[in-house]
This record gives sequence, structure tokens and C-alpha cells, in this order.
Amino acid sequence: LPSGIPPCSPDCESLGRAWKQLGLRPGDLVLLCLPNCKELLHQYFGVLMAGGVPALLPPLMHAARLREIATAMGAFAIGGLRLSTGDLEAESYDSIGPLRIAILKPPPEPAGAPGEVVLMTSGTSGVASGCVFDFEAILLNGERHVKAIGQGASDTVLVTLPMFFSFALSAQALSSLACGNRLIISGPPFSLGGYRKALEDYSITVSSLTPVGIRSVLQTDASVLTGLRVLSVGGDALEPDLVARLVELRKGKEVYMTYGLTQAGPRVSTLAAHAEPSSRYSSVGLAHEGTTVSLHPVGDGSGRKQLYVNSATVMKRTIGRVEGRTKNDLVAPRTIATGDAFDQDEEGYLYFLGRLSDFISRKGEKISLAAVRRLAAGLPHVVSAKTHIIKHGDGTEDYDLELRVDASAHAPHDKSNMRGLLSGLLQRAEMPRAIHIEPANEMDGQRYK
Repeated sequence: LPSGIPPCSPDCESLGRAWKQLGLRPGDLVLLCLPNCKELLHQYFGVLMAGGVPALLPPLMHAARLREIATAMGAFAIGGLRLSTGDLEAESYDSIGPLRIAILKPPPEPAGAPGEVVLMTSGTSGVASGCVFDFEAILLNGERHVKAIGQGASDTVLVTLPMFFSFALSAQALSSLACGNRLIISGPPFSLGGYRKALEDYSITVSSLTPVGIRSVLQTDASVLTGLRVLSVGGDALEPDLVARLVELRKGKEVYMTYGLTQAGPRVSTLAAHAEPSSRYSSVGLAHEGTTVSLHPVGDGSGRKQLYVNSATVMKRTIGRVEGRTKNDLVAPRTIATGDAFDQDEEGYLYFLGRLSDFISRKGEKISLAAVRRLAAGLPHVVSAKTHIIKHGDGTEDYDLELRVDASAHAPHDKSNMRGLLSGLLQRAEMPRAIHIEPANEMDGQRYK
């Protein structure tokens, strides 16, 4: 077993043997599509104990998307509680307990090595890409995160974010197991009533929410957030006025703003907002112990600088099809170019200014526009696809999709038909705000042949 794995139950050991009996080779990649539950963690550790490489995906992902990811990454199998038996082009199907498993045509060589794991990139690098880490690096990153927020062995930690997000898996679930915390697994979907009930029923002391969740609670019943010992925020930027409101609401109790990205393992920095002046509420704090950051000019004349992160917890390599950002994120040993524009003050506090890569963040979901364009361009009679970013006055982002279609084709090109076709390829959160359809011209045809 990789060193540093939290103690596993006998269930995990038997699951590891079962995976081996299915023919899993050391280093084979397994895609696990489960909702938040104990079974997810048991299967995750079971694959690790069999020498496999686990990767977590959404539990209700389209079969076409699963096939694409499995092919791009060279997966051995796909596992889920509800798995279509006819759409995955599997060699065979089997079960391990409640988990239904599609065993795929084995790749010539395993995709990874024993002791490695894959974290999916949540849309920042496309829909079929991930980051490969040593499992020990993920645990180290979680250890640094819990140290930064003062989480201790006596805490009871609530996980409400989906564990296929690297933030929830590393910084919450795995780090809590390593700390010996009591771990309560909830949602998604997030609901205020369910969240309040979990806080009260289990005497939760530590909870992490995304800015989307924070805004929802503040608009509905802010008192829900007053009892926690530690509240942390991650996944996207939170407006300074809302940070101020949280600090005031919690009356001296701990409030932490965090920054990270999957490629870094994932957490990078933390701001103890309750202990800082209001002038720093727009900051994401100081880099974690053992993490070195630096700023490098983008070189486009804008004066912007990109954040580089050097740490033992950054990814080893990418896997799958990378889109919307460069494949050479690893610019030096253990050093990642984040694709994010930052500033830094004299005391080392980091300030996020915006993204440099080709994706947007909408309602807490990161969307790769490069991947959307590629998938849309593959629709019948579509000659080209373009995306147009819309920036709203409140700082939120959205996008429209422009399709150029072959006007000579005898097929309907209305927006509802195209939206229906896209819904079979994109997740609901990835769908464009609007679709604009235009006949292709001669130049379109020449460019995209």
C-alpha cells in the first residue's frame, strides 16, 4: 500500500481483492461514478489497495462523455451504482457489492502506477483531462490545508461538496480521515434545510462551502453560519463585502478564504479573514507552509502577471486530452503555471485578479470553452463553433454559443434541435446561455475542413 493511507476497514481490503479478481493490473485506471457516500471512499481505497489508480467522476454522467474520458485516459473500468449496460462499449460487466462495473478493452499498458491517483480538472483543462499525483502528495496537501485552518483531531467535519471535486476529496474527506476527525458525508445537492439539520444533528465544528453556497445561505438565513467553530470558503473568489459580512456575522469565530487549483494538489493559500484588517478581505492570503509562489509577466503588454506554484504536492503529469490551456503547465520540477493572474503585496499576501485560460466559472462550475467548441463542432452539419463570453455587472460570467451550419444539408437547424443534441454531450451546468445559428460561408468551410 502507498504510505500515508488512513486506516481502512476490512471492507476495503476485501474490495481490493475483488478488484484484482476482475483482472485489474497494477497501475490500471478505474473511473468511479458514485454520489457522496461511504461506499465511494471504500471503493476508492479498494482500488488503491489493489494497486489501481482511482479517479472520481459525477455519478450521473452521460454515457457518451464517460466513453470519451475512458478512451482519452486509457481506463480499465468504469464503476457506478447506476450504470448503463449498453452504451459504454464494454467488454463485459460485473459487480462488486452495490457497484456495477463496466470492464473495458484493456489498454496495452496501464495508465498509471500503483500508489498514484487522478484528480479530474473540473473543466479548467477540458472535459476529458485529469492530473496524476502520488497519493502521498494529496495527503500532504490536505495536511497543509487543515493546519492552515486550525483543524484538529477533536473536530467533526461536514462534507457537502461533491467529492469528485478535488477540494472536497483532498482538503475535506481525505485530510479529515488522516487527522482522525469524525467525518460526516452529506449532499449534494445543497439545501439550506438539510445543511442546518446536519450542523445541528452531528454538532459540526468545521464546514467548507463554495461562494455559491455562501451567497445562498446569506440571502436566506445567515444565522445558520454562526455556530461553526471554523468556516472556510473555496472553489472560487468571494466578494470582499461578503467576506466582511461573514466576519461580522460570526463575531470573532474563525473564517478562512482559500485559493487553489487541481494541478497544485489542490490547495495553495489561505487567508484567516477574522484575524486580518478589512483591507485584506480581497486577498486569498499567504501560501501554505512548504509552498513557494512567484509572479511572472504574461508578456502580452497588459502588465498582468501569472502565478507559479512550487510544491511537493503539484501534479506529476496530465492525463487524457488537455484543452483550453497549455499542456506544459509544469514549467519546472514541481512547479505549476496556474493560468491565473495575481498580484502580491510586500508581506506576501496574494490577490487574485482573473483567469488567463480559456474557461469561465458559472455558479461555482468551471467550464472549458475549448471543450464546448470541440464537442459542438462535432454535431451533424455544424461547420464551426465559437463561444462568446458575457461578463455581467456583478462580476459573474456566462457564454453564448455561435454555430455555423451547412445550409445545403437537409436537416433541421433550429435552436431547440441543436440544444437537444448538445444536452447529450454537455453537462447541464455547461450548456450555453443562448445558441446562435448562422449559415456557413465559403471561408468557414475552408477553415474547418
